[in-house]
Amino acid sequence: MTSATIQNQFIKICPAGAFYATVGSEPDDARALLLQLLSSDMSLPYSSELVMELTDLEESDAAELFNKLLDKNFVQLSPTPARTINESIEQVLPELLSGLSSSGKVALADHHGFCLGSTGYEADHAEALSALAADLSSLHERHSLLLNRDLEFMGESWGMLDPVGLSQVGFWVIHLGHQRFVLVIDQMPRLNQNNYVELLSVLARRYLDY
Repeated sequence: MTSATIQNQFIKICPAGAFYATVGSEPDDARALLLQLLSSDMSLPYSSELVMELTDLEESDAAELFNKLLDKNFVQLSPTPARTINESIEQVLPELLSGLSSSGKVALADHHGFCLGSTGYEADHAEALSALAADLSSLHERHSLLLNRDLEFMGESWGMLDPVGLSQVGFWVIHLGHQRFVLVIDQMPRLNQNNYVELLSVLARRYLDY
């Protein structure tokens, strides 16, 4: 990466980077940087000084970390800034949620099982699935030593599968500092898009704590 190629470039988080940032709560330098980018109120222009400030690393270590994120397609550099959503989360949730499922049915629950928003589901179904999501999250937490430490599974998401192994409904856990949420996604998830990144950015700006 040369100065010519990065001049006036903005840092954009890719869906894979947003997923990695929120799939677990174990701290590491990459996750910390991604969460700071997600929770920023504006699209940040790239500079080595900015990355050093955000990571609290020396220049060479900060550059190495950022280049790893580029190589993994966790972030990219763009000549235009990413869209920043300034509306309230209540206003934008239906739009951001609707594209995350092949059937258009998605709900977002907090760790208490309260439904923060949904699209496509009838209200009573969204509320019941949100309560189920909280139960599954608690179940995973009780068995996390086996699942995440001993078996080295990544993440805490669960799904109900059909006879050929395809998802009928999935429960995708989102970690933001000490906060935990669950996306309930009917049929096939569609997380590899900007809607997903924008949703996590809106949630991070409102709820992220350390």
